Amino acid sequence: MTPVIMHSPADQRDMADADYARQYHEDLVERWDELIDWDKRAAGEGSFFRDLLHRFGAWRVLDAATGSGFHAAQLHTAGFGVTACDGSPTMVERARRNFERLGVDVPLHHYDWQALDPGVLGTFDAVLCLGSSLCHVFDRESRIAVLRRFRQMLRPDGLLLIDQRNFDAILAGRFASSGRYYYCGNTASVTLGELDDSVCEFCYRFADGAQYRLRVYPIRACQLQEELRLAGFRIPKAYGDFEPFYDVMSADFIVHRAHA
Repeated sequence: MTPVIMHSPADQRDMADADYARQYHEDLVERWDELIDWDKRAAGEGSFFRDLLHRFGAWRVLDAATGSGFHAAQLHTAGFGVTACDGSPTMVERARRNFERLGVDVPLHHYDWQALDPGVLGTFDAVLCLGSSLCHVFDRESRIAVLRRFRQMLRPDGLLLIDQRNFDAILAGRFASSGRYYYCGNTASVTLGELDDSVCEFCYRFADGAQYRLRVYPIRACQLQEELRLAGFRIPKAYGDFEPFYDVMSADFIVHRAHA
């Protein structure tokens, strides 16, 4: 007889939270670029990522959480050799349409992170995991496994860049959304729903009344830096809103840099 496994409501919620691809359903993804506003986000970021890649001689780049393709398109246009992938099929399709619209020739794949294979894609000078994407992995050991997979995709001393919302400030009751870096569009507001040490729920409300929610794991900066070390990365460094020195309670988001 096949055993019947019963899941509590909390278990079912946890499984739904961990299914990140399902959270990016077609309706939300169709509005993702409206939420971001590519032009305003490019102005807010400036040359930060390009400068870091130049500084460490990173020309071959894997954009491992490409979303709708913003960073892949920006870096391709700046002369980097970019390969893009995402675990959400709806995001991959959105990125494909954006690349076609912009006329950028970026190889694009639908890969879950654990399916990344240097034997298929080769190795890279840099791996990017942007858009608070790692926060979709709720389990600590699973995150470390993902980080190890990223390390396998890098050449020796290759560069890993990860960004995330400033969850230290958010968990301290200091949530802010400046509209300069993450959600630059002016047709939607972003607020918090459920929040504790195990989940952070972002609520998006558009001017036409549409509402969407994303639930992620609130990784604290020191926690991620520890997990980077456990995955074999060296010299972890954090930037707050693109600055090397920042107030941990006022920065909108954090970028982590580490080396294989």
